[in-house]
Amino acid sequence: MRPAGPNAQIIVHWPVDAAGNFRCDQWGPMPFPHPAMISIVPTTAAGPALQSAQQLARALGRTLLKVGTGATPTVCGGPGPGGCRGHGQQGSPCVLVLVGDGAPISDYSGAVALWDSRIRDDARYRVVPVCPPNFRGAMVAALPVGLRNRNVLEWARSPFEAVPAVLTAADLFSNDYRVFISYRQEDGQQHADDLFSALTFNGFDVFLDRVRIGAGASIPDRIREELAHKSVLMVLETPLVGNSAWVGRELAIAASSRLGVLAVHFPLGNRLPSVSDRRRHQVMPSDLDSNGKLTPSAVSNICSRVADLHSHWLIRRRYQLQRSLSNTLLFRGIYNQQLNQNGNLNVVTKWNQAAVCSIRVAPRPADLDDFRELDSSLALPNCWHRAVIAPGSLIAGERQARMRWLSGQIKASLFDESEIRQVADVLVDSQATQLI
Repeated sequence: MRPAGPNAQIIVHWPVDAAGNFRCDQWGPMPFPHPAMISIVPTTAAGPALQSAQQLARALGRTLLKVGTGATPTVCGGPGPGGCRGHGQQGSPCVLVLVGDGAPISDYSGAVALWDSRIRDDARYRVVPVCPPNFRGAMVAALPVGLRNRNVLEWARSPFEAVPAVLTAADLFSNDYRVFISYRQEDGQQHADDLFSALTFNGFDVFLDRVRIGAGASIPDRIREELAHKSVLMVLETPLVGNSAWVGRELAIAASSRLGVLAVHFPLGNRLPSVSDRRRHQVMPSDLDSNGKLTPSAVSNICSRVADLHSHWLIRRRYQLQRSLSNTLLFRGIYNQQLNQNGNLNVVTKWNQAAVCSIRVAPRPADLDDFRELDSSLALPNCWHRAVIAPGSLIAGERQARMRWLSGQIKASLFDESEIRQVADVLVDSQATQLI
């Protein structure tokens, strides 16, 4: 096996003109555990559908540029979505992003028929239909019968809103959004309630103390546990936020847990010095209605910013942990290691050259899906040759107790990120026989 590394290649097709020509961008290496192919195809070769597809492609490119920390694409003169070699990439999701406006579909690229023929029998093939506001019904009616059960994404203002959904369909972004709202009750309660409702409606797992802490529960313990299991802390910078000791504590815990932080700064609000300006969303007076409440468009903008930060943070955090683990093993002389398409590191141990241990790193406290993904690894089941490394594994709480119970039931060890060196010590110990 070869050493693990950020070697995934992301192929993106997008239309360049009304003549039906496509450009193929090859992004790589990227910090993802597996490659992917994304084909952005308008339902017709001209008109609004073409323009919307091009806007979405440019927005997707900007996102990959940020995630890849400066990576630039190589332009390929390939045959487009239908005949691309990306179809043959092992373990590569193939996502067709079909951008339309309700007009009848002209399958000029051949992509619609290709995906329609494969989507039922090959789990790698996915379709994301995208359309402007108020065109969902027409878009569904225009789809082939075999694709009409696919949920259509209807953007509110711009096609760029589809970027997170596209990357989620390619298994590059997580669709498990977890947010903690920190605020001062005296002047932030209404804004917190509005954002809680909007984020929850859009599929976020949101913690708001007024809603999620039951009577009689220990507030400090519950807040500490909830923060450990969230990915982003959203703090509302209202005029009185600086008077809240709770907000200061929550920011400190978020910093020590290396959560993503987004400050939503309201007019006349107090800027918290621990939050950098690049992690601050400015609410303008025009974003508030006559009653001082956030307008629907302002709420939508904040939700989009949170989703963007959330996804980037998860990708980079997982990449950092993967590199830390791989580099530690290399330093200890373990060169026979490989990252599989599901993000599990398969390692040949020093104690038995025939034994493979599989390790999964998680950017936040482990959950059921992390253990389930180990089923795709090379390590034998029902023996202590599998493990999950995740932050917060040493904290107390009901969730961690459940994960430790699961760990024992399936014989997959659970380690904290601070125990990476301990894991390496076991793997290089010639007297060891199991990863525990």
